[in-house]
Amino acid sequence: MRLISEKDLAHLLRHLTPAQTQQLLQDFSQGLGVFSAESSTPSRSRKTIHQPLRTSIVTENGDTSLFMPVSDTATTGIKIVTVPAQGRIEGVINVLSPAGRLLGALSAAEVTAFRTALATMTLLTRCTSIPKRQLIIFGAGRQAEWHARLALLLFPEHIAAVTFVNRGQDRLDGLCRETFPQLRERYPQVTFNAYSKESLQKNGEESYETRLQADLAASDVIFCCTPSTEPIFPYAYLQRAPKQRFVSLIGSYKPHMREIDSDTLLSGEDGRRIYVDSKEACLEESGELIAAKVTADQLVEVGELFVPGEPFKDVVPPLGANVVFKCVGMGIMDLIVAKRLLALASELGIGVDVEF
Repeated sequence: MRLISEKDLAHLLRHLTPAQTQQLLQDFSQGLGVFSAESSTPSRSRKTIHQPLRTSIVTENGDTSLFMPVSDTATTGIKIVTVPAQGRIEGVINVLSPAGRLLGALSAAEVTAFRTALATMTLLTRCTSIPKRQLIIFGAGRQAEWHARLALLLFPEHIAAVTFVNRGQDRLDGLCRETFPQLRERYPQVTFNAYSKESLQKNGEESYETRLQADLAASDVIFCCTPSTEPIFPYAYLQRAPKQRFVSLIGSYKPHMREIDSDTLLSGEDGRRIYVDSKEACLEESGELIAAKVTADQLVEVGELFVPGEPFKDVVPPLGANVVFKCVGMGIMDLIVAKRLLALASELGIGVDVEF
């Protein structure tokens, strides 16, 4: 059994090569393809992927633990995440053999951020007709960081500028201090910018809105990585410079949360092609979809682009239509990535191998 600490995992992920990243992307895409293919099959007896609904317990002290089991038949996994009444979120992903032997355990926080960004990239890599020169990322946490890191790994020759926008300044300062030097050294051809609503509003409300409008008008790709309860920007800001864009939403995960307004959400092909990781989960959990009264026939699971045994499909939206992706996360994503990272860690001698 291999144990990988958060520190070792962060080191492993931040030193991935383009080839290793492509292999992870390939595994991930194929896994999503199997999930979507099986979701559309009435018979449950032939399914290889099983994802029971997550369960939770809340102690009398106010500590909440979430349990997320999954199996791909070849392996079983369970992610356990605890949100304490005080302190930081902690978690672990356990990977077991079909017979129940523990194969490995990984820190969950880094894997969750990485695999969510990877889910976004599975769709973005298929959007070959959308430019990727100007990226704007809302948020300053791990999710935002990994969206930038993976986009740069996968599209190093396309990206000219990456701009982070956050509500508060403190967390943004941490991102700029810890992450920007690494990115600037690795990608000297890319311009990195960052600003917060808090800092610019000190100069007046108009200062923030003016800059945000200009950056959104110039953007090709928009990554939303915030737990916002109201839209971060209005659709009118995008309409100042109409063009095809890629918009992903991974921060809002409860029905009362919304990162974009309904006009932006429905700006895909006739409002009937919103890409999602899981139709069932997104219809239940996504505040954006609930507010817009979206129905299942308006959704396309990203796994449908990766039909088992067939070439991967490209997404070519009609003129004037955006590509919008909503992801709330699934256990199979954790398992796919955890298995590949355990193999990489073993190969590179990262982590600790113990008898169990």
